[in-house]
Amino acid sequence: MALTSDKPKSSASPWGRAMIIYVVLAAGVFAFPGGMVSWLDDRNESGWLTAPLAVARAVDAASGAVGVKQAGQSLRRAFASWVGADEP
Repeated sequence: MALTSDKPKSSASPWGRAMIIYVVLAAGVFAFPGGMVSWLDDRNESGWLTAPLAVARAVDAASGAVGVKQAGQSLRRAFASWVGADEP
């Protein structure tokens, strides 16, 4: 008698997909932190977003320190010139 089940592990598990989504979101926030800081700052009229805004500013500083921020800026400039828009 075997101790393992004969049923195959489900390939439609939501946990793997959720982890991929959150990893992509975290990479996007780290690669483009200025957008997150701006978005949070626009919505912080009541002061409820002070802590997340501080975290976003810290991520922005870390991103600039390791050089990811500069790469994101050059990618945004390239994309803006490709679509014919001026970068703000």
